[in-house]
Amino acid sequence: MEAPRETVDGGRLLVAISSELVTIYRDFVGKGPERCKTYWAGKDMLVVLLTGGFSVAEQTLFAAGRGAAVKQARMALHETLAERMKGTVEELTGRKVIAFLSAIHQEPDLSAELFVLEPQVTADSRPRAADDPRASR
Repeated sequence: MEAPRETVDGGRLLVAISSELVTIYRDFVGKGPERCKTYWAGKDMLVVLLTGGFSVAEQTLFAAGRGAAVKQARMALHETLAERMKGTVEELTGRKVIAFLSAIHQEPDLSAELFVLEPQVTADSRPRAADDPRASR
């Protein structure tokens, strides 16, 4: 059994997510992207942009007008790897992924992974009783 990872935050968290997703692509697709960058989109969403990830075979299919076949195969692969990717993000962020979406684009060669995280519950975000003076009216 693997030891739990040390929790990281800020920019180190985003770099760790990018690095782990590149590893997943490399290990299970056979080719990793040339670049990968992870961004926060608000407090509860992560967007991972990957460029340069299509294989020579996929590029050949695109050039032959068979882009739909590439997209179909990539979406099947993303569905297969979804639990692994979500688990990685959950482990690194310490938050549950409640939705995961993927998209690919041919020109430019770009993929996007979108992770929607369960909202964090903080003292300020907990529901308040109606008689609590801090409750909004």
